[in-house]
Parts: sequence; C-alpha cells; structure tokens
Amino acid sequence: MPSLTLNNGVVFGYTDSGAVTGGADYTTVVIIHGHTFHSGTFQRLNPLAQPNSLRIISVNRREYPGSSPYSTEDLTTFAEGNDAERASLLEQQGHDLAMFLDSLIAELSIPQSGGIALVGWSMGNLFLLALIACIQTLPTATRDRLSLFVNNAIILQSPSLALGLPSPPGRLIPHTDPDIAPEARGPAFAKWVSSYFLHGDLSTHNIDHLTYNDTDPAKPSTIETLKPEELLAMTDFAPAEKYDNIVGLPPFAGAVFKQTNKALFNPTVRDAWSSTRFWSLYGTAEPWNVIYGSWFLEDQSHAIDPKLEIISKVIEGGNHFLVWEHPEKAIDELKKCFSTSC
Repeated sequence: MPSLTLNNGVVFGYTDSGAVTGGADYTTVVIIHGHTFHSGTFQRLNPLAQPNSLRIISVNRREYPGSSPYSTEDLTTFAEGNDAERASLLEQQGHDLAMFLDSLIAELSIPQSGGIALVGWSMGNLFLLALIACIQTLPTATRDRLSLFVNNAIILQSPSLALGLPSPPGRLIPHTDPDIAPEARGPAFAKWVSSYFLHGDLSTHNIDHLTYNDTDPAKPSTIETLKPEELLAMTDFAPAEKYDNIVGLPPFAGAVFKQTNKALFNPTVRDAWSSTRFWSLYGTAEPWNVIYGSWFLEDQSHAIDPKLEIISKVIEGGNHFLVWEHPEKAIDELKKCFSTSC
C-alpha cells in the first residue's frame, strides 16, 4: 500500500487505481471511508476507473491499515475530552487530511483540468466535513490550491450521527439498542447497516415513514454475502473501540454538530471553497439514520442562502453498500455529480 508522510509525521496509507492513460483531462476521486469498513470497501470501483476517465484514491484514516495510530493523549481526548478539546482534535484531523490531499496533488501530479471530487462515505463524512471546515486554518498556498482543485464535495450516504444530529426520541441503532447485548452489537450493526430496508413514503420527509428493522426478505444484507477473505480485506474492527464508536455517539455530538454547521452553512467557509459544489447522495433502502441525516441537509439547504446550496440526489433501491453491491451504478451516480450541466 502506498503512503504519504506529512511534515508533522502523520502517515496516511491509500489505494490508487492509477492515472488515466491517454490524456490528463480526468477527474480524481478521493474517498474517505467510514466506520470499520476501510479503503478495501471501494476496490470494486477500481476496475471501472480507467474506462470512465476516473482515478480513484481511497485513503485510510488513522488507526486503519497503513496509516498512523493516534497518540495516547489523542485517544484520551476522544474518550474523555470536553467539547472544546474534542472540537480542536476534530479540526486537527481535518487539517491533516487537507495536507494529505495537498501532498497528493504534488506527489501524483494530479491534473487540475479534471479536478478532484472529494467523497466522504458513511462515517467518513464526519472527517470530510472536518477537512472542509478547517480551510481557513491552512497555509495560504494549500488553501488556494484545494479551492482550485476540488470541484465537488460529495456527502455519500452519511448517517445522522456523522453530522452530530441527536437521534429522535425512541429511535435506535444497534449500538444503542437495549435488546442487543453489548458484545453482540458489533455483528448486529454490520448486518443492520448493510441490509435493504423497506421504508414508507420518503418524499414526505416524515420520520414516521422510516423503519428500524423492516428489511426486504428477498435481499440478504451485504455482510451475509461476503466471502471471509473479502470481509477480511475491507474491515478492521480495532479502531471502533478506540475512537470510531466514540465520535458517533451522543457525548461527541455537540462538537460534531458545530463542525457540520461550520463546514456547510458558514458563508465564509463556503466562500473559501469557491470552485466547489456540494452534494448529498443517499439510497432509498438505507438505514433510517442515513436518510434522516440526508433530509436534514436537504431541508437546511432549502431554508438558507441559495449560495450555500447542497444538491440532493436519491439513489433508487440503493443500500448502504452501493459501492460494493453495484459498483457500476455507484460510478454512474458519482459521475452525474461531475457534469457541469447538473
């Protein structure tokens, strides 16, 4: 696995489909992965990259394969820090990912003509938004370069917890379900998050139309279809207990929600990303909290200044693992965001 080392010593490992042959006018897609499922989750996209004039780079967050672990001090802040300390730690994650992206541009000679599509998937959106929110803290040259290169920021299938939204009363996920034993919540979550859900009328934006556990009996969850070697190649369960579980649960929500608002709805931050369009994509068969989070973004975008628009797209029939189950469809949906006519 190739890697890049930042000036502060932080290392990020990544996978790379490679430069597109036959010309420099192609889009580079940089993906930040979610909870437990790392860069291996996106490897079915790589064979489709060249035929679609794309270069796909999937970075592993810290504590995941090829990337630096956190210090004991950082892990303590994740677990026990106050809101200010946690907000500062999140900002540092965004800063490091921004510097990684800037270094990647130089290291791989990424072409400006096709631009960069920066994608956060699932819990990875928390870190995507950390990157977006920190732009004013970056060195001037880095800030200017990222603003110029990043044409699209795509919030792909973000759960509400990655946005810092509190769960509505009575709404559960497996990690908060009292009927699931603590030791069984990890496997239960993996099956739950990768199932195909049968929701009601999603056009209503009414949470009563979202189900917690009504799934399509004709479609097994993604996790149930994976071969052992496939699961091994796309997961690492250790970071969950160290920090991924923590940042997605209520004690961290205050810092995360402030970050979401800064990244997406602060005019000064959005002005700094002057060349970037913002997107929110979700599937109709996703877990309830993904759809709920997407509705929040869509409703907020409509309620505020049109300059802060987030363009919403619904993927009919898509479950949370669209990139694995239907890579061709995932590529098509992403490419629609790159079109200047959208």
